Amino acid sequence: MSVSVRLISGSIANGALLAGNILIQVISVPIMLGWWSAQQFGLWMLLQALYSLSVVFDLGHQNYLGYEFQRLGTREAVRLDVFSSVPAAILLGTAFLCFWTAVPAFGWADTLFGDFISAELMDDLTGSMIVHALTWLLTSSVGGVLGRALIPFGYYARMAWWRFGLLVGVNLAALMAVVSGGNVLDAVIVSSIANVVVNIGVHLDCFRLWRREKIGFAAPDLRRGWSNLARSLLVSLRELIVIANQQGIRLLIAPLAGVSLLGVFTATRTLSNIATQGVSALAGPVEPELLRYLREGKSEPVEITITLSWLFAPVVVGPGCILLQWMAPGFFLWWTHGNFHLDPLLFASLCACVIVNGFSQPLVSIVRGSNILLPPVVANGVSLVIIVIGCYLTLSSWGLPGAGLSLLAAEIASFLIFAAAARAMLRKLRLSLPARAFAASLCGCVSVIAGLFAMAIWPQSAGWASIPAVIGSLLAAWMVYRSLPPHIRAALLRHVPNLTRRQAALMGDRP
Repeated sequence: MSVSVRLISGSIANGALLAGNILIQVISVPIMLGWWSAQQFGLWMLLQALYSLSVVFDLGHQNYLGYEFQRLGTREAVRLDVFSSVPAAILLGTAFLCFWTAVPAFGWADTLFGDFISAELMDDLTGSMIVHALTWLLTSSVGGVLGRALIPFGYYARMAWWRFGLLVGVNLAALMAVVSGGNVLDAVIVSSIANVVVNIGVHLDCFRLWRREKIGFAAPDLRRGWSNLARSLLVSLRELIVIANQQGIRLLIAPLAGVSLLGVFTATRTLSNIATQGVSALAGPVEPELLRYLREGKSEPVEITITLSWLFAPVVVGPGCILLQWMAPGFFLWWTHGNFHLDPLLFASLCACVIVNGFSQPLVSIVRGSNILLPPVVANGVSLVIIVIGCYLTLSSWGLPGAGLSLLAAEIASFLIFAAAARAMLRKLRLSLPARAFAASLCGCVSVIAGLFAMAIWPQSAGWASIPAVIGSLLAAWMVYRSLPPHIRAALLRHVPNLTRRQAALMGDRP
């Protein structure tokens, strides 16, 4: 399968995954609130948070291995790492199950959750987490490693389609249990059964692809497996800091600005988070190709891939955020049923975070994909410190815009750290960043961010304020485009991807 078809199919799969996630969030809340009490719905949300925290070390291990597979890229290395990681993966999954089995057995549930979970729901909580842990051990402890091992061989899109199928199957099963009169534990059991059923198909497909690629089997190297597990702890630490960044700001806003403003902030950030997910969905398929070129030491393809990523920022992300800033006030009022009014400065700050995040994507891919562990931890740690100090200093005087500006400052600091680490990594490989594309795209992003704040400060003249930003963004895009090699520019002009390619190609099946 060609690179262009892999990118198209991966983007479509990620787009479907994002759209499905948004749709499920929209329809599940009114259905659950219609059939459950507020306490049951709150327990369901708590279970999601507890599940995310419980698997953070498993996911850290799997994500580390996933980038290691892409960094090494050979069948021999992938085979050895996969089978060496199986004992550690089973150990982590078993620890997850043992912990949640011990919580009710030793009476820890009342100590941990007794202050805010009623006695009637306590059995649902512990039972649900045991079911989640057992399902994870059966389907994802080893399965997550196996799926990631196939990505270096061109199956990113295929795995994304399976994630989409899993998302739809699990959530539809849970909603069917709810409308059938089931309680929280019933919904967890039914959705877990659906999870197992879908994962049977996933595993059979992965084993078939494994044989097709002739990767083979290997005896586990326990020393290599435990070494990978130890290294992955830094990835898990990074994920914990990310969770703290996402959730910790809510704990700061509540005492410093009040619970009502916390509701405004959470609803506003939901809109910008959807935009961030969209950026990640479109950038995701590019990462395996970029990492493959890095692994092979191909200078021109690396620079072209990074340049195309930076072309994406002023062409799509910038104008998209301008449009979102213009449409958001009316949509936000309708979406919240008139309970909340959008703070333009807060939303401009959050949209600016989306732009910085989009511009940072290739740099983040270079660092994380090379499994350089310290810079991501430092970047997330510095971001957390900036958010805490910024919110403490600005919330009482500036209100919610202070929180938004703190997040923007943290995002910029993270970008600078990743940029320095990526530049050092490329220099080590005797490669370099495309300087002209970097400067042009950066100027376009700055132009859009200035336009966003101008629209927020002068909302009556938002249309006029957006014109210079859009012009600056498109001018920057033209300069980035002109920095591409002539043959790539010619290919972009004459090549319109054929979305009617055979179904197997779009579904990520390599011919």
